Amino acid sequence: MARPSLLLVDDDKNTLDGLIRILRLEGYLVSGVLSGSDALRLLSEKNFDVMITDMNMPGMDGLTLIHEVRKTKGDVAIVIITADSSAKMAWHAGENPGYDHYLTKPVNIEELKTVLEKLWKKQGLIARNQAVMGKPVI
Repeated sequence: MARPSLLLVDDDKNTLDGLIRILRLEGYLVSGVLSGSDALRLLSEKNFDVMITDMNMPGMDGLTLIHEVRKTKGDVAIVIITADSSAKMAWHAGENPGYDHYLTKPVNIEELKTVLEKLWKKQGLIARNQAVMGKPVI
């Protein structure tokens, strides 16, 4: 089964480089950037299946990034990486924060891989349903 293409966004270069290295070893196609503005630029140039973003970053934070991404890339799955309990509470409360899942820091790689597989299967089901219904796949 093909792996989703991932965009990682984290202002901590060591965290970003470590996650990129690990996920590439797992067979994922991974790109990484250090800021929300760089993420928006890359998303305008290339399609990704999943964006994984830190919540707290200087300049554009994770929620602002998500809001901007959802304006044009509604089909990309989004995972927040955070130590912020408000993101967890919003997600569990069923609010519409714009992201599909969250993970707490430090990131458990096995948990991240499980989340990525679930999101990838969900996206595949949505695409197949849209094809059956005759709706365009975005």
